[in-house]
This record gives sequence, structure tokens and C-alpha cells, in this order.
Amino acid sequence: MVNMIGEMAAAGRELSDEQQVQAVIRSLPKSWEHMRVNLTHNDLIRTFDDVSRHLEMEEDRLIEDKPATEAHMVSTSQRGALSFRRRKGRQFAP
Repeated sequence: MVNMIGEMAAAGRELSDEQQVQAVIRSLPKSWEHMRVNLTHNDLIRTFDDVSRHLEMEEDRLIEDKPATEAHMVSTSQRGALSFRRRKGRQFAP
């Protein structure tokens, strides 16, 4: 987004702060709809830097809230310690 704003300024077309804010909000993906609404109705967000700061904070929050996807394994030093053996001749009722 910063590149686009810079390119437009280089071409002689500068966007106002309000236009920059609206361009960023419109470019957000559908999955960030909650942020679209929040940024649109927040009167304290007036510049590109304000929008950028809020989006960075939200991204950090989402990363922190993301559940860990690591798998933890348990091992034992005894061979066959966790194996279950079935005794011959013994049937279990379903």
C-alpha cells in the first residue's frame, strides 16, 4: 500500500489522508471485516500511519491468539511398557 501511495505521488497525483485511509480499508480481505467496520467508524483514525499502526496491532493480536499446532510425544525407556496384551481365551462383550 505504501508503494501505491508513493507511485501515485511520483506521478503527480497525491491522495489526501482521508483517501489513503479509505484505500487501505477497502483493500482489506473479507476475513478482516471486523477491522473494516472498526476502522471505518473510528474517528481517531485520520492518517495512513494511524491505519497502519492499528492493523499491525491486530496482526500481532491474531498471531498471539493463534493456537499452538505443535505435537508433544511421550516416550518410555521400558520396552513394551505401553503395550496392551490380550489374554488367550478371554472374550470381551461388545
